[in-house]
Amino acid sequence: MGCRNPWAREIDLDLFLDILFKVTLPIVALVALGTVLQPRLKLDVPGLNRLQVFVVLPCFLLHYLSSAKQPIAALLPTIGFSLLQFAVLILIGWLAAIVFRVGPTLRPVMALATMYANIGFFGIPVVQLAFPPEYILHQSVMTSLISIVIVTVGVWLLAPAERGGGPFLRLRQAFETPVIPAVAAGLLLRGFEVTLPPVIGMPVQMMGSIFTPLALFTLGCQLAAGARGEWKFGPLALIMVLKLLVAPAVTWALAIAVGLPDDLTDLFVVAAAAPVGVLLAVFCAEFNREPRFLASAILVTTLVSPLVVTAWLLLVRMM
Repeated sequence: MGCRNPWAREIDLDLFLDILFKVTLPIVALVALGTVLQPRLKLDVPGLNRLQVFVVLPCFLLHYLSSAKQPIAALLPTIGFSLLQFAVLILIGWLAAIVFRVGPTLRPVMALATMYANIGFFGIPVVQLAFPPEYILHQSVMTSLISIVIVTVGVWLLAPAERGGGPFLRLRQAFETPVIPAVAAGLLLRGFEVTLPPVIGMPVQMMGSIFTPLALFTLGCQLAAGARGEWKFGPLALIMVLKLLVAPAVTWALAIAVGLPDDLTDLFVVAAAAPVGVLLAVFCAEFNREPRFLASAILVTTLVSPLVVTAWLLLVRMM
């Protein structure tokens, strides 16, 4: 069948090389830097994670959400479908973990990793390479939404429930970090079109700007701190199948079922095939939810992502 998108005439080795050298290798380089330096510097990895959760990430979210310029009304299809997709993928990941007898500690990690793609640091450059410029707007909205889901629903699922505490204790623990208040403050500032004064806004922006490199560097430190024998190859294979194959396939089926336009369908499918996002590793480390397994899942899915993302991009454009 012919290509249905007139602006997508050729996807070949050039796209694969662009993704590899402009997206994947910079990510891997930062992770590798942390892995190499950790044995020499002996950094306090839990301290690095707490720095991110209590300082860097709240600043990043507050600045990103409060300074967003997206017109909400024009993006309602993207918002609505994103929320549907997130809910379905979390459910599929959780059910798969039960079916394949994954331990209860790892089940929320498996569910969230199925849903949470690195559509920011990884996905936005891919969109810049493979889609027209106007699609950056939709991708940025998807990035905001998926971050909000992780710092709200994700934190609630990952927070450990002490005996007899139940879901309300997990909810209270989720609010013990400033992440959710930062999201609420950012959305309120955006809704009322309030701009932070420079004396506050500039430090917040500067502190938030280090989130991605610090998160990737810390991920490398986590890998160095964990023994190779702790890699769980069964669950790792399962999350690779769920994240790189099942998630984009289910996203495609959902898009067809709800009648999403072809161009947005392509965008969502390719975004769903992105590797596991690094923000999830921050909270897995903070709540001690299999952080070493999640670090290995992020690394492996990132390494194979140029092939997988390019394959899905070719597939959606041939249909």
